[in-house]
Amino acid sequence: DTHAPAPAPGPTMIFRSTKKKPKVRKWEMDDDDNAGGDGSPDVNSESYKKMMKELEEQEEKERAEAERNAAERSEKEAREAREKAEEVAQKEKEERERREREQDARRRAEEKMRQDFEDRIQKFKQMPNPAVFLDIEAEGENDPLRPAASLKPFRGRLVFELFRDTVPMTAENFRKLCTGECGNGLHFKGNEFHRIIPGFMAQAGDITHGDGTGGISIYGPKFADESFMHKHKWPGMLSMANSGPDSNGSQFYITLKKCAWLDGKHVVFGQIKDGTSTLMKIGKAGTKGEGEPKQRIRIVDCGEIDRELVEALRIEDRKKARRMARENGGHTKDPSPIRTSERWKPGGYGQATSSSSSRNNHHRDSGSRRERRESRSRDRKSRSRRSRSRDRRRRSRSRDRRRDERRSRDNRSRDRSRDRRKSSRRRRSDSR
Repeated sequence: DTHAPAPAPGPTMIFRSTKKKPKVRKWEMDDDDNAGGDGSPDVNSESYKKMMKELEEQEEKERAEAERNAAERSEKEAREAREKAEEVAQKEKEERERREREQDARRRAEEKMRQDFEDRIQKFKQMPNPAVFLDIEAEGENDPLRPAASLKPFRGRLVFELFRDTVPMTAENFRKLCTGECGNGLHFKGNEFHRIIPGFMAQAGDITHGDGTGGISIYGPKFADESFMHKHKWPGMLSMANSGPDSNGSQFYITLKKCAWLDGKHVVFGQIKDGTSTLMKIGKAGTKGEGEPKQRIRIVDCGEIDRELVEALRIEDRKKARRMARENGGHTKDPSPIRTSERWKPGGYGQATSSSSSRNNHHRDSGSRRERRESRSRDRKSRSRRSRSRDRRRRSRSRDRRRDERRSRDNRSRDRSRDRRKSSRRRRSDSR
């Protein structure tokens, strides 16, 4: 009872093998083809020949199909390569045409800018030279230990003529920095003189740093030297400060004496027309060496001024000088640096006007006959002094020339005697 009953017998399970039977060749199934009985085919039998023919046909079809596929593949690759080459060539052509268009447009723009610049230069040359002013204010400095050395505050105005007819770019840069019409901080107003050397120059114009290490122009950080035709030939010449060739910015300096060693290195673009006394006060506020100012000197205002007003100031200064000469009973130099021949005229400076009214005013204000006679006498004495100095220079040159000739003659005779001694020694040595 402990054993479970046996299950009822079910249907019989049949397992089939999944192993593939070996493929039997056709000639192995035909008993007639087994001539030797060892399993090798009979090559002369029809079935073998038929089979070989079918195999050859199949191989031929496969070879033809492979060749056709290879040809199609190579043709496809060649077509793709050709299309890719055409696409690359088209892109290169488009890129070349684009570069040519850009170069052409850039060339036209540069040509237009150059033409506009030349037209502007010609327009500037036909216009009268502008005049600008700088209002200067200096703070005082008290020294309780040495009251005599205390610096007194002063105010004044410097008026300059800008040589726009010869250096238009530099003159226009300075004029716009004076007027401040460009904006963006491009203005001299509030700037200080950071370097003043007595008997040499006064420098200002560093509108970015204020210590002489910065500066910027209306054309960019720097612009090139325009011309060196004007020289530092007397006090009051207005010139550009730079750190080397083609490095002009906004810094400028005013000469306090003739500075011939600066010619060809700095662009001179203006000269003083009024305010020489103020300039001399500025020069006295400097120090030797580094040029550290002894008092703070600022440009409180600046801008463009009418040239007719400058001419009126010049005429007033000339009248004042003549009045002082009449009161003192002698000759007094004109306090203004403007000479009589330096008349303002459109297109340049230093040209005298030829109007009858100017001549009449000149003769009316020229003083008495005695003053004119004394002036002619002074001119004659000056000419005689110049002629005497010229004669002295000529005599000195002739004396130097005779001395050089004498020295060269002595040197030639010395050389000849030395050659004779050498030749005699050589002959004696040869005879021995």
